[in-house]
Amino acid sequence: MEIRRKVTAKGLWRSLYPVLVYMLVQVAVSILYVMAVMAFSVLDGESPVEAAASIMDRYMDSTITVVLLAAAVSIPLFAWLYSCDRKKKLMAGFQEDWFPLTEWILLWSVIGTAALALFCNGLINILPLALWSDSYEEISEALYSGNIWIQIAAVAFFGPAVEELVMRGLMYQRFRAMMRPAAAVFWSALVFGVFHGNLIQGIYAFLMGLFLAWMMECTQRLFVPMLGHMSANLFVVILEERELLELFYGSVTGFLGTMAISGIVFLWSFMKLRER
Repeated sequence: MEIRRKVTAKGLWRSLYPVLVYMLVQVAVSILYVMAVMAFSVLDGESPVEAAASIMDRYMDSTITVVLLAAAVSIPLFAWLYSCDRKKKLMAGFQEDWFPLTEWILLWSVIGTAALALFCNGLINILPLALWSDSYEEISEALYSGNIWIQIAAVAFFGPAVEELVMRGLMYQRFRAMMRPAAAVFWSALVFGVFHGNLIQGIYAFLMGLFLAWMMECTQRLFVPMLGHMSANLFVVILEERELLELFYGSVTGFLGTMAISGIVFLWSFMKLRER
């Protein structure tokens, strides 16, 4: 019989504080970035009043850069915390040989998360969620505009790396020490959704979080959901850059075909992962 600790306030705090720390890092980086932009604007000859009047527009234009900086600053801290947790698991008798990692697992995780991302994007398109989330369009435009290489670095690599360290590497694993797998998967996905700050991204992140946490449970290797998360985000960035999402969802036939194919591919990948 598997022995778990009871759910306690201390255990919940230990599970959730990495998320709060990452949010604080994002806020701190944003403030420092705004202060730096203000300082350079004044040094460049603008008056403080003029610089202050345009600071929010400049900040929105540079949101992707702030995301990249916050992730780069956070990764060493959360990688160290994850390493400490992993050493405790090994000392407690956990063996990685119990969960062999193969190239097929990695392949199906990449295919499955990319297909799920495409399906979730389509699902969000047919729901009237935009009416309830004023900030979504602004955030989406900020994340998927500007230099493509900064987008790829922030959205497809550094962002997923730090989010997987925090959400699946730390929070999920700590939830799992207190809960059964299904409960830990659900609650970690819910926090992942709330973390994104608006309804549309929250629903998308919740659905993705369910699958990512499930892969973490099945493989016990953080690299698997991290690789899947990176692949899905890179897939979406490329589709946005090439304006292919409009092609996929721009007509009834295209939409239904995209939803059917992505759904079937995801389910096939899910079954293949279960087999392995």
